[in-house]
Amino acid sequence: MPSGRVCLGRIVGVHGVRGHLKIRAYTDDPAALDQYGPVSLEDGRTLTLRVKTVTPKGPVIVSAKEITDRNIAEQMRGLDMYIDRSALPPVTDKEIYQADLVGLKAVTEAGKVIGQIIGIHDFGAGEIAEIKPADGASVMLPFAPPFRGDVKVDEGLVILCPPDGMLDLVLADDASAGRVSAGTRTGTDTVTDTVTDTGKDTGKDAGKGKKR
Repeated sequence: MPSGRVCLGRIVGVHGVRGHLKIRAYTDDPAALDQYGPVSLEDGRTLTLRVKTVTPKGPVIVSAKEITDRNIAEQMRGLDMYIDRSALPPVTDKEIYQADLVGLKAVTEAGKVIGQIIGIHDFGAGEIAEIKPADGASVMLPFAPPFRGDVKVDEGLVILCPPDGMLDLVLADDASAGRVSAGTRTGTDTVTDTVTDTGKDTGKDAGKGKKR
């Protein structure tokens, strides 16, 4: 099993005088945010969470036994929450955690190397892979099922199938203007915050803490 930390979410605000936290969850099931055990913050502090409220599109409201008032909670605004990779539940042979995609080589169906995956994002319109070519700034390519082939972890590579002309366009634009967004982040129809589907046709979700 890969080692390291996985980001479960970010503290985006505070709720109430008792210092409950508003969390932007990166997990498949935001209601299970408290099922992974204690979480570590960027500043080294550890929190034991209990989910209080889950809204369809808004942040998850959680309490933490280490927080006793709103002032303490306010100091944590903007911090990411992490767990150890080993705390994640096992996945099937058709899934992979999004965190495990980082560092893999992205190639085209013809075998042309695009670069190394440095992140999987979702800005609301579908998942995208952020890829760092050998030269130049990183580029963004769609990572939803229609644009993604096999994920071959053992071989250290992912096959991407960008729309015709897109790859040449983003690499050309990158050479003159830096990072280019050539598609939106993929949604949970194929990838979840922690895991992604390893095949092109199965259609599970993946993200930072989501399965794909």
